[in-house]
Amino acid sequence: EQVVDDRACECCPTAAVVTADGPVVAFRNRSAQEVRDVHVARLADGRWTASRAVHDDNWKIAACPVNGPAVSADGRRLAVAWFTAAGDQGRAFIAFSSDAGHTFGAPMRLDDGVAVGRVDVALLPDGSAVAGFIEHAGGSSRFRVRRVDQSGTRSAPVTIAALEEGRASGYPRLEVHAGELVLAWTARAGETTQVLTAVAPIPR
Repeated sequence: EQVVDDRACECCPTAAVVTADGPVVAFRNRSAQEVRDVHVARLADGRWTASRAVHDDNWKIAACPVNGPAVSADGRRLAVAWFTAAGDQGRAFIAFSSDAGHTFGAPMRLDDGVAVGRVDVALLPDGSAVAGFIEHAGGSSRFRVRRVDQSGTRSAPVTIAALEEGRASGYPRLEVHAGELVLAWTARAGETTQVLTAVAPIPR
């Protein structure tokens, strides 16, 4: 065992991928001042590098938001998606790296209104990525996906399903398979919680 970071947000899920340069982990860091931004660390020469922020959101919160990042890799290409409520505004972002997480480009907004987060992300062969997130819009929470490329071009968001409010909505997940999106999420049916799945076209 090796310590990657000795002060992290305990309840936010972590994410890990293997790049052409080796493993990369993404997690919500916790500074001594309770700033909880998303960091990455890389395994290089058998040791974990000091973690660094994907972006300095400066979200200061003396509690765990239970809202971790997602990461996808293809060779040295890397995409990280995350949630922040810095400035008391819920937002979801994505940032790309072309050097296996050594550096990241400017973050790009995923949601159009008030994000709840619970993100997921998958890189596509052309270098763009499709990301999933929960957004509060029209009086309800919705599981949405959209495609983003490194220039900042975004597709229109596609609503996959309406979700219940609160943490019962879980963490929707997506994967790319045979040129389509495979999606999974939880939903309540009376007193029963179900896992639902769907196949959808990749947003253009």
